[in-house]
Amino acid sequence: MNQETIIADIEARAWSVGVSIGTLCREAGVHPTTFSRWKKSERNPEPIGATLHSIGKLYDALEALERGRRRRSRRAA
Repeated sequence: MNQETIIADIEARAWSVGVSIGTLCREAGVHPTTFSRWKKSERNPEPIGATLHSIGKLYDALEALERGRRRRSRRAA
């Protein structure tokens, strides 16, 4: 996976659990501005490289949020 694909995956998973990127970043201990610097856009055609450590922290936070969502779903059923 390249950086653009990873960023898109993180955004999609955050959206699917109903959390903003800003909230996810705060949960993971990654500054939201840092995340935005990783994204390629017209205003940012050459984004900085994301560190594996930071990406790992974001995925860990996503997994915790997804586990929490699954637990809530099971209790509601």
